[in-house]
Amino acid sequence: MKGKKSKYVFPAVGILIIIAIVLLTKFNSGHVPGQSPENTGPSPVEAEKTGSSPESGATSKLKQGYDFLVSKGANYGDSQPSDWPFSITSTYWKRILYSALWSPTDGTATESDVSSGKTFYSNSRTKKTGTATISPSIDFSSQQYVEYDDYDASDYTGEESTWIKTSSASGANVYQDTRTGLYWSSSIGSYTNDFSSPSTGYCDFFSSTPRSSYGTSGTDPDCGNAINACAVLSLSSKNGQPADTDWYLPSQKELKQAYRDGIYNQAGSSFTTMGVFWSSTENSNDSANAWDENLGYGRAYSYGDKTLSNAVRCVRRD
Repeated sequence: MKGKKSKYVFPAVGILIIIAIVLLTKFNSGHVPGQSPENTGPSPVEAEKTGSSPESGATSKLKQGYDFLVSKGANYGDSQPSDWPFSITSTYWKRILYSALWSPTDGTATESDVSSGKTFYSNSRTKKTGTATISPSIDFSSQQYVEYDDYDASDYTGEESTWIKTSSASGANVYQDTRTGLYWSSSIGSYTNDFSSPSTGYCDFFSSTPRSSYGTSGTDPDCGNAINACAVLSLSSKNGQPADTDWYLPSQKELKQAYRDGIYNQAGSSFTTMGVFWSSTENSNDSANAWDENLGYGRAYSYGDKTLSNAVRCVRRD
């Protein structure tokens, strides 16, 4: 009987020892029974996602995406998913390729808007260089010492703008204030400025955007002679360029800014003259009067009788 028990006990013990060894090995390796063992390295599919070529030798998605974008050259951003010659199912890969599609499609800057020497990218992703001349910073530190006004031509001029004579044709001198960009005509004569005619309507000049888009017929009685004189002015603002027809009568603030920017000192007293110039700005308390401005010493008048003749100069902007 004893011999029969030994026949079964030893094999059973051996089996138990084997099971114990297996369990101990699994425990030490971090494997929990009933769960799949960890993958310690990327499979061919995972290698594909990381950019490595799969074991099959096929080109990885990373390489396909790179080759595709390179083949587009400078226009690599104009493709859409429908153009992709390969299937992309991974969310991450889609994000990578979509990032290459971004383009500044709503940009409006041109070379003339960007400071000279500064680079930027146009809508077509083309690198461009700005050409604009930006006015230097203004030194206001000495303004407290200003003793005279422009009329005496002895005052501090450090706060003034740079004025450029852009047209020197005889009788048609034009200066540009580089700070505001406005082109100023010389005086084109004296006119009345009665632009309120309730019996006939309202002057279209005041509802046009921009003001320079006001019609060029110059016959609207609601606008008065001064506004109409600028509306029909045909004058080139730059030497060698065709005549411009988008001149208009400046507002009181545009005239005042011209004074502040030093039109008397910078463009010269002969260009400025000491006359009083009409603006297109009406006195809000008295429609019979409009603002006018002396560009020599900066005095503005709000009670200029519109029926009186004052000097007129016109402005335009690019």
